[in-house]
Amino acid sequence: MKLTKIIVPLILLNGTFLLFAFNKGRQQATNISGLWADSNSVNFQHCYVIFSQEANKIKVAHYLEFKGTPMVEVGEGIINGNKVTYKVKVTQAIPGWALSGEHILELTPDGKTLRGIYKDEQGNTGPLVFKKTKP
Repeated sequence: MKLTKIIVPLILLNGTFLLFAFNKGRQQATNISGLWADSNSVNFQHCYVIFSQEANKIKVAHYLEFKGTPMVEVGEGIINGNKVTYKVKVTQAIPGWALSGEHILELTPDGKTLRGIYKDEQGNTGPLVFKKTKP
């Protein structure tokens, strides 16, 4: 009888700790849905990206003008913690630019900036910076 009075509370206490640890490890994905401005350099104007997110899956639509020439790309990928990666396909290309690639980004702790790189199918890489404009 005394043993039961000790074991039951210990089991409940251990279960509480396990439940807390399990839920802590299952973080909700940070939601990046909304409109972001591409603020990479002065050569890029009227540049916007829209992220649509369901759980950890994202869809992307990106419009930009490079030295006045418009470009549109779409993509799909994932967000894992503060890391965002997605493949893109160019639907309206700048002459001489690649038609597909990957964006690899990291969300800043304040949730207002995505910073990283692009890699295209031809092996070119470069910086990317997106600033949150609207939720």
